[in-house]
Amino acid sequence: MDELSKWMEDIKRNLLSTNADKKIINFYETDKPYGCFSNFSKHQITLQNKEWPTTEHYFQAQKFVGTIHEDEIRLASTPMDAARLGRDRNKPLRKDWEECKVSIMREALLAKIEQHPNVKSILLSTGDCVIFEHTINDSFWGDGGNGQGENRLGSLLMNIRDSMEDYEPEFLLPQWIVFPDIHPFSIGWRMGIGEEYLSYLWEWRKKQTPEALKEYDDYFTLPDAWVEANQIREKMRNKTDEE
Repeated sequence: MDELSKWMEDIKRNLLSTNADKKIINFYETDKPYGCFSNFSKHQITLQNKEWPTTEHYFQAQKFVGTIHEDEIRLASTPMDAARLGRDRNKPLRKDWEECKVSIMREALLAKIEQHPNVKSILLSTGDCVIFEHTINDSFWGDGGNGQGENRLGSLLMNIRDSMEDYEPEFLLPQWIVFPDIHPFSIGWRMGIGEEYLSYLWEWRKKQTPEALKEYDDYFTLPDAWVEANQIREKMRNKTDEE
């Protein structure tokens, strides 16, 4: 590689690593962006020759594997019901639960990702982001709401993601996060470093599935200045069409 090419590669590397500390995906509610990572998401899985409505059903039932409670939980109406039944300490919890619960969770997550291509594509699209189950309700599987929890669920998702054959450790933040000081109508988006970043961003977006882009666009919502700029552009476009 000649000196010019090396210099250009260095610029690209530095540009794409900008704001690396903001490459964070928080998830929890199933009806919010990246909610498919939740164990409550409605993604049926097949494991142990049985069908499970959600990964939560499977995980909770394994606390009582081989007993009547296993199928009771599998047939629960909702993942919340499955969780409630699984947390009932009047039931005989298997003796090795603390030793095997993380591997069982990984097994359930892997089944969901392998059996649902849309979930797999969304997970792969997170690139080198750090994934957190963001909730005050759990400091073992989640982050405790303040980032101090163990975040085992997020860690398992990242571990599975990073081990996938077609994984690429690349994630580009929206332009308004990377360059917050460049106004939407600035010439910087047509000339200079802003334009260069947009070209990389567009190429990255072209690699993503529609499902992954929907999660991305819903998660990184447009700031007010960009919403207003888009409205102005639309009015100008409509006016030009009328003329």
